[in-house]
Amino acid sequence: MDRNELFNRLMQLENNVSRIHEDMQELKSLTVALVEENVALQIENDNLKTLMNQEPESTPVEPVSQVQEEKKAPQKKQRQSREYFATLYREGLHICHDVFGKHRNGQDCIFCMDILNDKL
Repeated sequence: MDRNELFNRLMQLENNVSRIHEDMQELKSLTVALVEENVALQIENDNLKTLMNQEPESTPVEPVSQVQEEKKAPQKKQRQSREYFATLYREGLHICHDVFGKHRNGQDCIFCMDILNDKL
């Protein structure tokens, strides 16, 4: 094998490694997107299961206490929303408007934290 042939084979090998590297980067990006979507769907599924398992109140309510319960209902929903946002953030996802649902890659986001602090 002469030098030119050796050099050509080395260049081919380098090109092949470069293509493999590009393919790996693309697969890595797709995998991250799929994992993010999977986490979001699992959280949504858990929340839907929780809502389905909640039993409606079976005892009759007096009108005065019913009015009080109606006032408490929005507060309960707000608390559930806050807990949902906190859960998403703990799972590593953004909850801010700009990049909602995207993975935080282990870094804190001041916009997300601001939302959590406002709501908590």
